[in-house]
Amino acid sequence: MTEGSPSAGGLDRETYRRLIRPRNGVALAHLGLRTGFHLGLLTLASHLASEGRLFAALLVLTPHWAAWSFLGWAGLGHELAHRNVLSWRRANLALFRICSILTWSNFAFFELTHPIHHRHTLGPADIEANAGVRISARQALGLAGFDLVGLVRRVRLLALNAAGIVPGDERVQALAPPGSPERRAIRNGARWVLAIQAGLAVAFLAAGQPLLIAGVTLAPFCLSGFNRSLALLQHAGLAAGTPETRFEVSTRTVRLGPVGGFFYANMNLHLAHHVWPAIPFYNLPEADRALTRAGRHVHETRGFLEGLQLLARLRRPTPRLNTSA
Repeated sequence: MTEGSPSAGGLDRETYRRLIRPRNGVALAHLGLRTGFHLGLLTLASHLASEGRLFAALLVLTPHWAAWSFLGWAGLGHELAHRNVLSWRRANLALFRICSILTWSNFAFFELTHPIHHRHTLGPADIEANAGVRISARQALGLAGFDLVGLVRRVRLLALNAAGIVPGDERVQALAPPGSPERRAIRNGARWVLAIQAGLAVAFLAAGQPLLIAGVTLAPFCLSGFNRSLALLQHAGLAAGTPETRFEVSTRTVRLGPVGGFFYANMNLHLAHHVWPAIPFYNLPEADRALTRAGRHVHETRGFLEGLQLLARLRRPTPRLNTSA
């Protein structure tokens, strides 16, 4: 993936070499806290449901749902895809695929498209990012509650992938032509997602824990608006720019508090990530400070609410929001 020059962003080479070095202790602490957060809330909710206190159980699940989508490609899963969170590259890959499966996402597709996104951010070849996409009022209702439309679209896409069909324009078809290893990887990835999700749902029912269907199986589609909005803010309303300035022109940093930054795996510091994608998320704040000193921030939003206001102001004609990514 395209990596900016350390000095161009205000980092000396020694600092850059230090920042790209994985810190397993920090990474494992982050993973442990996140896992404990979700497991703790799921356990408490299951206990409350078993006592007949369903409303209290659903209330406990609210922060769990709001954070679950951040396991995906706009959050922790994305960072693991860069394979530099832990020093064990295979562990990064395995955890990335687990996060993808838990969020109903075909990891094989992301593995093809994400390097292109970094090399050609918002350019004609970039399949992932679309500067013109915004959230309509109808979509906002689903993202603020249960996104049934997103669930149906995601399952449909995975079912097509599992049958060897990859919808998309000529760029997608060129990435994974029929009969290619890439097409087979996408097919197999979709089959893994569908099989494991179905297996988990059956296991939850067999164990007498139907609440876990809502807590795990349907979680990526519950209260996902926080994650989707921040994901759009990365590039919404921006342009590809020149090879020298494409990151500053095409990428937005969103200032969040420590809680938001934790669950988002510091992907709100998105300019620093695009300039130096090899830097693990827990080292991005230092890299971001270097960009600030160097005057590299062009597009910056402070806070989630300001970001929502920005998205609401976008008025260019746009395609329907794709909730399958």
